[in-house]
Amino acid sequence: MGKGGLENRVAQMKSGSNPFYAGLRLGGLYDSRVGSNSDGGDEDGDTALAATLSAGWQAPIEGDFGLRLDYGGYADFHQDFDEYDVIDQSVSFEPQYTHGQLTYSMPFVFNYALEDGDTDYNKYTIAPTLTYLIPETNQAIAFYGIGSTIDDRDNNPLDEDADAIGAGCAYVLFFQNSSRIRLSLDYQNTKYDARKSEYDSTSVSTDKRDDDTLVAGIDIQYQFTEIFGIYTNYSFIHSSSNVDTYDYNRNIIEGGIALKY
Repeated sequence: MGKGGLENRVAQMKSGSNPFYAGLRLGGLYDSRVGSNSDGGDEDGDTALAATLSAGWQAPIEGDFGLRLDYGGYADFHQDFDEYDVIDQSVSFEPQYTHGQLTYSMPFVFNYALEDGDTDYNKYTIAPTLTYLIPETNQAIAFYGIGSTIDDRDNNPLDEDADAIGAGCAYVLFFQNSSRIRLSLDYQNTKYDARKSEYDSTSVSTDKRDDDTLVAGIDIQYQFTEIFGIYTNYSFIHSSSNVDTYDYNRNIIEGGIALKY
């Protein structure tokens, strides 16, 4: 969620902002651990082309109450591990209440994800959020909770339906030319229906898979003009799991051109 709509919430809190927004990022990335094809290591690092599309509308509601509708789409195309190519689309509905420098919001998010062209999962998320625009500065911070239900839809015989809870925060610093830096930190615990023994034929454990994930990120976007810019970001993912394959550290670096409206 840290990569979500903090910038857009800040924009909507400022008077005279355009109710519509759209953004497109095109670039390349390096992922130190692609998919779940091994227990980790240099052999599963890969580069990919990546594209991110975002669009949204802030309903012109008078007074302190507001409403957002957002769409996000992401796709990557790997050089070596094309079986892990991802297409992830999301739509969200976000009621809001603004009081002074604070905005309370409740995004309801639906994700539809494909891996290698086949349906991977559907995810339903609710994320109560508090956004604070720091007075007399170009800074803002958001705190949010995360509650998700994952409906496993792939062809793998494992029953990887899951429930997740977590929390996160994000901070953004804007510059005069609309460039910005965003920092984010998310934690999430995910409990799966699949048991440890289904991943490891030598295991006799009846415990179900249980993952703890910590994601720290920095995202920088520099605007040459109001429309055209460049971006770079870095994410560090630490996953701790009772299933060895999902116990790892992962580094993702991305950069490219950014267009926005």
